[in-house]
Amino acid sequence: MAAKESTKSTKSTEECAAPQSGFYGLADHPNHGIIASILKRKSRKFKMPDEVMKMCKAVEAYKSASDNLHQSILYWLVEDPDISKQLVSVFKTDPKYKYAGQYLLTYENLMKKGRDKTKYESMEPVMKTLMALDVEQEKRIKKMVEILRPLTKFIGEDYWEYAKLRKVYWESLESYEDAITVQNKERTEQSEQATANAQKWRNDCRQKMTDFIQTSIFDQKSKHAECVLKFRDEAVYFHRAMSELIPFNEGKNNSGMKAPTSK
Repeated sequence: MAAKESTKSTKSTEECAAPQSGFYGLADHPNHGIIASILKRKSRKFKMPDEVMKMCKAVEAYKSASDNLHQSILYWLVEDPDISKQLVSVFKTDPKYKYAGQYLLTYENLMKKGRDKTKYESMEPVMKTLMALDVEQEKRIKKMVEILRPLTKFIGEDYWEYAKLRKVYWESLESYEDAITVQNKERTEQSEQATANAQKWRNDCRQKMTDFIQTSIFDQKSKHAECVLKFRDEAVYFHRAMSELIPFNEGKNNSGMKAPTSK
């Protein structure tokens, strides 16, 4: 850090904007910078080492693919786009079953108050079925969102932690380049020590970032895939459970279908 404080006269012409923590999307990372020498010599370019850049590109590609998969899964779960986009932060389900049940209840009450003496068949069985479907839907969707938690955590937490570490590493690269510029000008023991400190900080930041990428992202890919497969299995049970709540009229059922059994 000492090197950073002693080299305020130089600055990268490409600023490293602080990553904005969010959910979907990528952080705005610079991949190279230009240091303007305080000696007014030719500007020097710097960038991350190729092996580090390769890891970072892999993370960015994986994040984009994960975003697309996650959004598609949630849209399948709740087809209302306004609800599905907010499902990870604000749990809400499609209210169509509830609204339909409430509508039929209002309709039946109005029919009972009618002036004619026509007797209408009670809609209570249908209303109960609709309300049961609404309750079951909420229970199942809540469970499936939880099953998807490992992938959700990567998208909303782990990736953005990586983005912060990458920003700090980028700053350490810039600090080291600044320190070298000062050392080349002053050639003093103090400037040499500042360069050594900046180099150590750079190496530490790189190690911390690459370790995080390996342990918290790459090593977790199997868990991400596993939760998607569990989600798929639970989707089958979801459909079965919903179908069981719909009464089968055996007298009119000519299809030979039987009500399935859910897990």
